[in-house]
Amino acid sequence: MQYEDILNHIGPFGKYQKLLVCALFLVIIPPPFHFIGQVFLAANTDHWCAVPASQVINCSQLQLAECQEEQKSYSIPYEIDDDGNKVYSSCERYVMNDEDVGRNMSFNSTDVISCDAGWEFDHSRYKSTINEDFSLVCDRKDLPAYAQSVWFAGLLVGSLVWGSVGDWIGRRKTFILNVILVTISSTVTSFVPNFTAYAAMRFFTAACAYGGSLMLYVLASEIVGPKNRVGTTTVLFLVFAVGYMILSLLAFLLREWRHLQLAISLPFVLTFLVIIVFPESPRWLITKGRYKEATKIIEKIAQVNGTEAPEDLLNKLSEDSKEDKKQPSRIPVTQLDLIRTPNLRKKTLILWVDWFVVNMVYYGLSLSTSALGVDDYLAAFVSGAIEIPSYLFCWYVMNRFGRRITLVAFYIFGGVFCLITIFIPLGAARAAVAMFGKFAITAAFGHIYIYSLEIYPTSIRSIGIGTSSMMARVSGILCPIILNLGKYWKPLPLCVFGGSAIIAGVLSLMLPETMGYSLPDTIQDGENFGKGRSFQLCIKGNDDGENESPTQAPINYLPLSTKDQTPKQPVGV
Repeated sequence: MQYEDILNHIGPFGKYQKLLVCALFLVIIPPPFHFIGQVFLAANTDHWCAVPASQVINCSQLQLAECQEEQKSYSIPYEIDDDGNKVYSSCERYVMNDEDVGRNMSFNSTDVISCDAGWEFDHSRYKSTINEDFSLVCDRKDLPAYAQSVWFAGLLVGSLVWGSVGDWIGRRKTFILNVILVTISSTVTSFVPNFTAYAAMRFFTAACAYGGSLMLYVLASEIVGPKNRVGTTTVLFLVFAVGYMILSLLAFLLREWRHLQLAISLPFVLTFLVIIVFPESPRWLITKGRYKEATKIIEKIAQVNGTEAPEDLLNKLSEDSKEDKKQPSRIPVTQLDLIRTPNLRKKTLILWVDWFVVNMVYYGLSLSTSALGVDDYLAAFVSGAIEIPSYLFCWYVMNRFGRRITLVAFYIFGGVFCLITIFIPLGAARAAVAMFGKFAITAAFGHIYIYSLEIYPTSIRSIGIGTSSMMARVSGILCPIILNLGKYWKPLPLCVFGGSAIIAGVLSLMLPETMGYSLPDTIQDGENFGKGRSFQLCIKGNDDGENESPTQAPINYLPLSTKDQTPKQPVGV
C-alpha cells in the first residue's frame, strides 16, 4: 500500500497538518531577515575624511548639518557634477596646518592626502552600519561584498551538509540542531568586534538557517497529501516573503546595525516552541524500517484529525518491522545515489541545471535593477511584496496545468523578457519588461523547489534538495562576476541570464510530470518514476480523476530490501 493511501485514511490535510503548518510560520519568518539583512547592515552612506582634532572648526553658532558643510568646504576636495552640485571626495582631504583652520582659502588639488584621521559619516538615515564601525570604505570598500559572498558560501556548505544529515538522523533532530546553532550564531553577530568575526558568524548563520528551512520544506511535503503539497509549500513561500516586508519595518525603526541584528536574531528563540510539536516524518521512518515509531505518529495524526488509521496497514507495518530486524543493516545513502542509475541521473542533472539558472537569473535581475525612486526601506518592502502575487500565480498554474509545462513556461518567458530588455532604452518601458522577467523567474524559483521535492525519492530527498541548492549557491557566488562582465559589453549579463533561462526551460521538457502521482520512496522507485513520459505534455486521467501513465509500473511504497534500493544492474532509460 502506498504511503499516500495512509494519508487518505487519516486525512491528507486535516486539523493536525493545518496546525503544524501554522506553527511552522514562526520558523519561516526569521530566515529572510538574514538573507537580505545586509542591505541595511552594510548600507552605503555618504562619508568623508575626518580632520585632526586641532583642525576642527568652531561650530557653536551653527546647526550640525551647516557645521558639517562648513567643515567639508575647506577641508575636503570636491568636483561639480552635471547638475551643478558639489560632490565631495570620500577618501581624500586637503593637507593643512593648524593655522589654516577657518580660513576661506583655495587649495591646490595636488595638496591632498588619504584619510589619515578616520572618516565622518552621514547619520541622517542610518545611525550606524558595519561600514562605519569596521571602516569598510575607500580601500576596504569591497569587503561588504565579500561578506555577502561568505554568506552564499555558508549556504553552499549548508546545502552540502544538512541534506545528508537530514536523511541520516531524521528531519526532527536535524531541525532541532539547526535551531540551536542559528540562534547562537546570529545573536553573537550583534556583538562582534571586527569584520572578520562578523563574516565568520554570518557564514555559520547562513549554513544553519538553510538547514532549518530545508527540513521544514521537506517535512511539509512528506506529511500532507499530494493534492495539498503545492498549496502547503507555497504558503510557506508566502510567509517567507512576508518576512522580507517585516525586515523593512524593523530596519526603519532600528537605525543602528547592532540593534537591528539583535532584533532579527531574537525571533529564532520563538522557534524553540515549534520543537514541541515538530514531528518526525512518518514517510522517512518507514523508509528507514522504523515502523513502530511511524505507527505512533500516524495514530496521533489520525486522532487529531478525528479519523482512524486502517488496522490492517498498521499490523502490516508491525509485521514488516519484525522481518526487517532479520535483514542486514541498510547501506547509508550518499550523493552518489543521485547519479548511480540512468533515469535518476538524467533527472538529477537537469534539476541541478534548473536550480543553478533560476538562482543566477533571480539574483542577477535583483542586483542589476535600477533604484525604484524611493528610499531603502520602501524599496525592500516592495521587493518582498512583489513576490506574493508571483507565488500565488505559480500555485494556481501548477495545480491547473501541471508541473512540467508550467516550469518550462516560466523559464522561457523569463529568458525572453531578459533578452527583450536589451533592445529597450532606459526608462519606464525597460523597467516594466524587466519586472515581467523577474515575476516569471520568481515563480520558477518557487516552482522548482516543489517540483524537486516530488521528483527525488524519500530515501535521498534531503540529499537531492541539498545538492540542488548547492548548485544554486554556486551560481549566487558567480552572479556578481557575471554582472561585472557588463563593463566590457553592457548587454552581456542579460544575454547570459536570458539564454541560460531558455536553455533550462528546454531541458525541463525531459522531466516527468508529477502532479497527482504518488511520491517515490526508494531509490528504485525514483529510477522507475517517469520512464517513457519525458516529453508527454498532457496528463492522462483515469475514471477516478487520478493521473496515470500507461508506461509506468505501479510502485510499492513499502521499503524494499537493501539490494532493491541500490540495484547492481542499472535499469535502462
